[in-house]
Amino acid sequence: MNRAKAILILMLVGCVVISLASFGQDLDGRDAVPPKAGPRVRENLITLKLLRMTQVLDLTTDQASAIYPVVTRLETEKYVITQKLNEAMKDLSLQVEQAKPDDARILGLLADIEGWRDRIIAIDKETSDFLTAKLSVVQQAKYLLFNAEFYRRLGERLGQLRQGRFKNRFTN
Repeated sequence: MNRAKAILILMLVGCVVISLASFGQDLDGRDAVPPKAGPRVRENLITLKLLRMTQVLDLTTDQASAIYPVVTRLETEKYVITQKLNEAMKDLSLQVEQAKPDDARILGLLADIEGWRDRIIAIDKETSDFLTAKLSVVQQAKYLLFNAEFYRRLGERLGQLRQGRFKNRFTN
């Protein structure tokens, strides 16, 4: 690993550590989650994913510096759209459960949901096309495997959190 790559990795680790430390701060004398915890968690996940991706794909410094801002922007945009999609799905669920559903409202929600799904697919394609242009064939294969494993493990951890089985190695 060359010196520039080591410095980049250390900077990314530092950002993750600082943001994780600030996430758990005591607010007004009580342990509370700040109102903007969702975006911070998302930012931390994106940073963690990019850090791990840098390591697994053995990115050069030039590749990492080109990929990081673009993927961060695309992932952030995708997160915002996903939030809107989730809200529309909740609203749609409430609409269809009503005694007299509002057909016009449902049609509007269906159109919104379809548009947001299409945009998410477009963002995924844009990300894929961008990475294809920046990565070697072997790195592309590693990325595909890395991405599947990253989200599989993330899903497992979230499932454990929901069931209360996840142990925080720093506090337990």
